[in-house]
Amino acid sequence: MSQSSQVSVAACEGTPCGTWQRGNLQNNTMRIRATGLVIRHSAVLMVREYTGMWLLPGGSVAHDELSIIAAIRELYEETGVEARAAAFLFEHVSAHHVHHVYRMVIPDHARVRSGLEVDSVQWVDHRELFDWRTTPGTRAIVARAFSKAPVLG
Repeated sequence: MSQSSQVSVAACEGTPCGTWQRGNLQNNTMRIRATGLVIRHSAVLMVREYTGMWLLPGGSVAHDELSIIAAIRELYEETGVEARAAAFLFEHVSAHHVHHVYRMVIPDHARVRSGLEVDSVQWVDHRELFDWRTTPGTRAIVARAFSKAPVLG
């Protein structure tokens, strides 16, 4: 990301967007994943890993890194797009991750592209996501986000 970039970041006090401690995770088997939810109209921005699995943009949180910063960084690394704003939505526990889910806004004119970490990037209508090769955690996060606020984008 460019050094001059500024991102509007919602206040994190009292939310899990602060730094995380390894000891907070049960038996150290769960990993924190910073997960970005980018929505345009009814479509969700998805990235395809080289394994063929479609996921929401995101990834691991580095030691002493704020998870909201990790979500912004991962969005850029995977899609080439800088977030204009980010806000904590909720925490979701899946089989292998504790997701810190952030609603992210990108510029209307932004052109997404696949980065070094992903094979493809695509907008997917959230109602069609269940027909795509994705994880139960991804499907649950998208379903929860749209059930909380039918119009997010």
